[in-house]
Amino acid sequence: MKTKTVLNGLKIGVLAIALSFISCEKNEEFDQSTDPTSQEEQTIEKFFLGERVRVKKENDGTFSLQGTDVRLFEDQLSDTAIPVSNTEEPTDEVNAKLGLGGGVRKWTNNTIVYVIQNGLNQFVRDELQKSMDEWTSKTNVRFKERTNESNYVTISSNGRDCNCGVATLGMNGSRGFIRLGSRTSAVVTIHEIGHTLGYIHEQNRSDRDNHIIINFNNIQDGAEDQFFKSNSATLITRDFDINSTMMYGSYTFSKNGQPTITDLNGNVLPRRRAAISPLDIQGTNNAYPGDGGGGGNPSVNPCEGIAAWVRGQSYSVGDKVTYRGFLYERDFTRWNRIAECTDTPVSADICEGVSEYNRNNNYSAGDKVTYNGFLYTLGSNGRWSNNGRCGA
Repeated sequence: MKTKTVLNGLKIGVLAIALSFISCEKNEEFDQSTDPTSQEEQTIEKFFLGERVRVKKENDGTFSLQGTDVRLFEDQLSDTAIPVSNTEEPTDEVNAKLGLGGGVRKWTNNTIVYVIQNGLNQFVRDELQKSMDEWTSKTNVRFKERTNESNYVTISSNGRDCNCGVATLGMNGSRGFIRLGSRTSAVVTIHEIGHTLGYIHEQNRSDRDNHIIINFNNIQDGAEDQFFKSNSATLITRDFDINSTMMYGSYTFSKNGQPTITDLNGNVLPRRRAAISPLDIQGTNNAYPGDGGGGGNPSVNPCEGIAAWVRGQSYSVGDKVTYRGFLYERDFTRWNRIAECTDTPVSADICEGVSEYNRNNNYSAGDKVTYNGFLYTLGSNGRWSNNGRCGA
């Protein structure tokens, strides 16, 4: 049975660790947002993962989801609801704008490609390395410093004297980033890497009330939406995980020094550690399978041993199926066609010589582009068809 951590489908209030400094309270090891500014004045209404949300447009053009450490791009949002279903049948096509509204994409080949900009002090660099080591020592996720890859995340300073960070959600071509304060510890950086992997916060799970109590009377004014419960999230770990790196601490967004989250007996949650939990590990290795999602040895049929898609069955991130002669892998918000079911070995990179998709370009039927590690062709119906994963 597939295990699962909060990812995919989580919508509305899915949200944040931190930004500005408040005193480090009780079990908190990172700085909390203390800005109770009017959300109505600063935010606009959009749809994310099929649900209405409020977002704030930041100076860099990204959108903070409910004012949190999660950053979204405009093409991950939409003006109308685009439903996300984990029971839909695989399809080669996406709408004419390849940045599907609400889309959250996992990293190809289990590898986060990164660039470190000047400005990170030695302490933050050391904590960053500890954080990467934590993920690589316990999961299938790997990190690679960029050479010429088109998909990568830029890690830089946010210019603030804080133990805090923000990160874009999932793989976003060359636009993704992680921004860290001058005192950011591994506790926070491990969490921000979780967002880069595509993960959203644990306390927004639909089953959270069976495991924790949200004390709304103690939450800062304007921050209540941070604790929204998503009733249709697709879960990556079977069980609610108080110890997840994606879980809020007990005093996150407290306005009075009293806990905003406790267990069902009223006890504060365990102190946040610079570590991923056993369920984080299980969920990550489910979402990012050991073969890197590449379908195994290219010299044999990539569909060998993979079951056919079953109508009405619920699928999780990382699941593979065969459908109409092709191998598909489930991403956070859609199926990706990985390869053709054939005994013929793959001899060349299908994306070689093909330019990356540019949302500002006008494309015609038959044009080919690469996007987030896949090759697409524009059909005469104005929809893009996924032709498979880039790479030999």
